[in-house]
Amino acid sequence: MVLYHLSRLTDDLYVLRVDDRYTKYFEALWEIPEGITYNAYLLKTKEGDVLFDTWKRQFSSTLLEALERVTSPEELKYVVVHHLEPDHSGSLEDVVRWAPNVKVLSHPLAGRMMTAFPKAKARFKPVKDGETLELGGKKIRFVHTPWLHWPETMMSWIEDEGVLLTCDAFGGYGIPLSLYDDQCVNVEQMVRAVRKYVVTVIGHYREWIERNVSKLEKLGINPKVIAPAHGLIWRKSADRVIEIYKNVANSVPRQNKVLIVYASTYGTTEKMARGIECSLVKNGMEVVTYGFNDTSRAPISEILTDASDAEVIVFATPTYEVEAFPYLKFVAQELCWKVGNGKKVVIIASYGWSSAAVDDLKKTLEGCGYKSVSEVKHNAIGPTAINDEAVEEIAKKVLEAISK
Repeated sequence: MVLYHLSRLTDDLYVLRVDDRYTKYFEALWEIPEGITYNAYLLKTKEGDVLFDTWKRQFSSTLLEALERVTSPEELKYVVVHHLEPDHSGSLEDVVRWAPNVKVLSHPLAGRMMTAFPKAKARFKPVKDGETLELGGKKIRFVHTPWLHWPETMMSWIEDEGVLLTCDAFGGYGIPLSLYDDQCVNVEQMVRAVRKYVVTVIGHYREWIERNVSKLEKLGINPKVIAPAHGLIWRKSADRVIEIYKNVANSVPRQNKVLIVYASTYGTTEKMARGIECSLVKNGMEVVTYGFNDTSRAPISEILTDASDAEVIVFATPTYEVEAFPYLKFVAQELCWKVGNGKKVVIIASYGWSSAAVDDLKKTLEGCGYKSVSEVKHNAIGPTAINDEAVEEIAKKVLEAISK
C-alpha cells in the first residue's frame, strides 16, 4: 500500500508527500533503511494552479489521485521542475498527459535533458535566473542554485507566503511521522537524517552550499519556511536546517569526537580497534566505531555521516593483497569525495608479510588534504600476536596523535 499525505502548508499552498519504504539504497549506493519521502507542492491561485515537482515514476498514479483532490486538469497551469532527476520528475509525463494545457517551467539546461519526456518537452519553457511568474495575485521568483546537486537545480521563492521551495537542498532522508518540524517528536533523529543526506548526495559539491546560501541572502530571501523535496518541512526553525547544511559543508567538528573504522578478516584488527575504542572512551572521548568482518558490514552512508563532524578518524586495516582492505579503501576515497578535508587521521595496519596498507591509505587521504598524524604497523601472524599490552600501547599513540 502506498501512503501519501496531503496537507495545507499555508492557505494557498499544499504539500503532497509520498513515503518510499521500498528503496533501500538511495542512488543504488547509500543505505537508507529509514526510507525517504518525495515532497511535491501545489500553489492555488485565482488564475490557475502551479505544481512544484512530481514524484518518482512508481508513484505516478498515486500522485494523480492526490492532485485530483485539490485541483483539476483545467486548473493546473504550470508544472515547475526544480531538478530533472527521476525522483522529482518521474511522474512528469503522466501529469502533462493528465493536464494537456499545462506549461512546464525549468532551468534552461533542463531543455537539453528532457528528450525522455516528449510531451513535457513540447510544453517546456525555460526560466532565467531571477525571473518571476505572476499568477492570480501570487508572485514566484525562480533562483538558479547550481550543483545542489545537479547543474540545472533551481528553487522557487513564494515571497508573500514566506516559503522557499528548495528541491534537494535542505532535504533529508527518513520518513518523519509528521510533515513539519514543529510537530515532530524526533527532530534530532531527523537532524541526523539531514546530515546523512547532505554528505552522501550533495557532499561532493559542498563548496556550492555556501555559495548558494550567500546568493539567497544577497537577494534578500529570508524564508519563514524551508520546503524541500525530501524529508521534514522546516517552518519553526528554517534557519536551523540551513545551518546544518553549512556545518556539514565546512566539516565543522564536534570536540573530542573520534570515528574508528576497521576491517578484520580473522579478528586481530577488530581486537585492536575495540581496545582503542575502550581506551579513548576512558579518556573522555566521544567514540563512534564501525567495522567490516566475516559476519557483518557497516553501512558506509553512516560512516560518512559520522566522519562529517568527527575531529579525528582512525583507520584500522589488515593488509590485503599488498594494499589496504578494499572496503576501507572505498571509505577513504569517499571521504575525499564527500567530506571536507583537513581532518586528522590515524592509520593502523596489521600485517603478515607486508605492511603496505598504511602507505596505501596514507597516499589516498593525504592526497585530498587529510593529515596523517600517526601511523602504526603491527605484525599480526599467530593467535597471540595481539595482547592487551600491545592494544594499550597503540591506544596511547592514538591519544598522543589526537592531542597534537
